Amino acid sequence: MSAFVGRRGEVAEITALFGQVRLVTLSGAGGVGKTRLGLELARMIAPDPAVVDVATVEGPHALEPAVAEALALSAGSFLVLDTCEALVDEVASLVGELLSADPVLRVLAISRQSLSVPGEHLRVLTGLPEQDAHALLTCLGGTWPPVARDRLPEVCARLDGLPLAIELAAVRLRTMSVADFMAGLDDRFGLLVDEDRDGPSRHRALATCIGWSHQLCTAKERLFWARVSVFAGEFDLEAATYVCQDETLGAEDMVDVVAGLVDKSVLLRRETSAGVRFLMLGGTREFGAGWLALLGQEQEMRLRHHDFYLGLARRAEGEWPERQVRWHRRLCVEAANLRLALETGLEAGTGLELAGMLWFLWVCCGMHEEGRSYLDRALTLDRQAGPARTRALWVCAWVASVQGDLPGAEERLSECRAGDPGGYATAYVNQLTAQVAAQRGEAASAVLLIQEARDRHRSAGFLFPGLLPSYTVVATSLLAVGDVDAAIEVLVDGLELCEACEEFWTRSHLCHLRAQAECLRGDVAAAGEHAREALRTARLFDDRTAQAAGVELLGALAVAEQRIEEGVMLLAAARDAWATLGGEHLRSPVLASISGSAVFAVEHRRSGDPVACGGRIDLETAVSLALGEETAVSLAPGRRKPCPEEREEADRRPPGL
Repeated sequence: MSAFVGRRGEVAEITALFGQVRLVTLSGAGGVGKTRLGLELARMIAPDPAVVDVATVEGPHALEPAVAEALALSAGSFLVLDTCEALVDEVASLVGELLSADPVLRVLAISRQSLSVPGEHLRVLTGLPEQDAHALLTCLGGTWPPVARDRLPEVCARLDGLPLAIELAAVRLRTMSVADFMAGLDDRFGLLVDEDRDGPSRHRALATCIGWSHQLCTAKERLFWARVSVFAGEFDLEAATYVCQDETLGAEDMVDVVAGLVDKSVLLRRETSAGVRFLMLGGTREFGAGWLALLGQEQEMRLRHHDFYLGLARRAEGEWPERQVRWHRRLCVEAANLRLALETGLEAGTGLELAGMLWFLWVCCGMHEEGRSYLDRALTLDRQAGPARTRALWVCAWVASVQGDLPGAEERLSECRAGDPGGYATAYVNQLTAQVAAQRGEAASAVLLIQEARDRHRSAGFLFPGLLPSYTVVATSLLAVGDVDAAIEVLVDGLELCEACEEFWTRSHLCHLRAQAECLRGDVAAAGEHAREALRTARLFDDRTAQAAGVELLGALAVAEQRIEEGVMLLAAARDAWATLGGEHLRSPVLASISGSAVFAVEHRRSGDPVACGGRIDLETAVSLALGEETAVSLAPGRRKPCPEEREEADRRPPGL
């Protein structure tokens, strides 16, 4: 248990910091390894530091004598004060006096709460990175069988990389299988206990360690801690205020309460593209959930949480056409909470509305499989006819068509048509029926159906998800029958409308189709320009289907421009991506034809399947290569996977070559 693993960056950073400042406070959640790191730092910085564990001092009056004695016994001028949160005000006052009296004294404070004194430099620790956490568990656990060793990263992730939790887990894993241990983590406080452990009693059980922080909190902070445990993952102040406030904990209290819990390392604060967010570690959240259960407020908080995210989804839907990128970023960081709200809705019988309302997340942001699952479950659980069910049906059909499940899409469209006698969704049903027809290669039927849908969307003023996406259906159908000029005319009109509306998602799909059209006309340069613009936008939305299509098209264009190595790498990456996404049948027939021509053009350059022998790169790297952010040469050494033929050739080489 004396091993010191990881934290090399923190050691170097804080050691260098002490060359410039005199007071550093190591802060962080209980069990994060503050004391162990602090003692390691003291050993490296000063040969004979004075060390005082404030938690063992018998009251405020005994603090100053204990520190004076430690300094007197020390040969240096480096003071370590551990567990300062036990007497944080008294420690802060004493440290200020000591630093003023001794100009060469340096102080390392270890505390779950900052001292808030002039000259303090706060360094907040988080859990160990995955590699270091894995190394610590391996060091403590000894030799693991291969099956268990493969699951150790999963164990560390469930423990939030906390060294104390990992050390307690190592004790249990001496007698438990990894599978049994992971199952036991549903009651982590009962599992992570070691009464024989040396050191402070608060470190013998995870619950005791977290309970120490709980004792330091005010009554309002404890109540907020319990209520905010209902969130899954991170949250912002707006969401926490909506869910947690009542007559006991008012909205005016929220800023102070959140600031207090951040200062006490109960909440972690982080800056994101969606603003300031707050996070609780898994053990801290479960501790709060236990108190919430004792208060009898679990169901009330779950319903408030659901209502907030239903309102958030409603706002996002209303603003999606004009603020797509902003809402995509916001909803990505809210994904865990949206899932929880959906589960609450499904349990309460109100999941249909939220599942259908999030159509833009399911269709535009690459969450096809997850969206389909929620929509199917909601439609099965709630069969009551009405606007919510009607919308969920055509949204589910849309997601199914994007997944390439055309029979599933047709089934949902048929059900939607039968359950919508008022014709509320006729425009969307016709639009999606046309889309399915286009995917089947039935271009003539698609054109007739989409025209009726477009007329209805225009008369109703539904631009998105109505009129704008219909341009892709028309253009796809025209390209399929070889009418390239007419397709380009439609695409130009659609792109101009997207520009006027500042709409990005449909624009990316229209740009991709424009690239296909220019390729068919023989203008490779123009095709590449449109294809790269489409791919850049697809990456913004994490739309992996659109990214795979863009990589494949740009791979074919690279071959046409005699950049053979790059083209083959991109085509190989696209093939792998389609396999992961569900199959190459998701591609349009025109793209398949363009890609097939490119593969044929390079077949004479390589034996076997030229794409199968291309350098293997993942989709993310392929997108960077296609956009010119990487080069085929730079990817060759470490990021390529040799094909079987290349591996066989390497095996036949003489040693040393």
